[in-house]
Amino acid sequence: MGCDSSRPANKLLRLLDPSAYRRLAPKLESRTLRAKQILYRSYEPIHSIYFPENAVICQMTLMPDGRTIETATVGLEGASWICSSIDAPSMPCETIVTIGGSALVLGIHDLDEELGANEPFRHVLTQYSHALLIHSMRMTGCAGLHTLEERCARWILTTLDRVSEDRFSITHEFLAMLLGARRPSVSVVVEEFQRHGMLKLQRGRILIGDRDRLATVACECYDVVRRHYDHVGQSMSMRRGLRAPATMSPAD
Repeated sequence: MGCDSSRPANKLLRLLDPSAYRRLAPKLESRTLRAKQILYRSYEPIHSIYFPENAVICQMTLMPDGRTIETATVGLEGASWICSSIDAPSMPCETIVTIGGSALVLGIHDLDEELGANEPFRHVLTQYSHALLIHSMRMTGCAGLHTLEERCARWILTTLDRVSEDRFSITHEFLAMLLGARRPSVSVVVEEFQRHGMLKLQRGRILIGDRDRLATVACECYDVVRRHYDHVGQSMSMRRGLRAPATMSPAD
């Protein structure tokens, strides 16, 4: 069953002009995603593409010894692995839902068809692919060069941008898995953020306390990645001849 042809919550799809989205809408299925649900496993065939609305998903690198770390976090500004556009039917990473919520889902065969026949859709995904690649490359540097405090603050801000409220639920163990860190170390960092009023912890839920102060702790990757996604929105707006450039920043 197709989704409503009115404007979607996903900002990537909202960059499409009305006629291009109306063509795509009947092929999109609204689906609820659960936290910790695995969408793609390493090297297994990919059958669907997810366009989050208020869910948050994360691409993870898995090491043979079981260690993990995020390579990109995706929310309403984007889509999950769009491999079919480059003829790659699988990926070496695992994709997992970090924050449960809704998403619009497009089957791979429909994606292939639309890439061939829906030129505006193809252009949007091409622009987004570049931004996602930069995002993933930036996270590689971030993991190796920035402190756990900086990365934790960056991840929390990035996730808050992608949910509809100023809070979300996640365990310290799950956050540690995403950051490639030890759980006790993550707990110390989160509790320190709480002690300084940046966060409030409540039964497994993280609530924002002082966002501005938390932003001073986060590494520069937070702003760098946002700017690249903004560039996609601005580029598409100018292509469509809109007066006000659109933004893909999740927080806007």
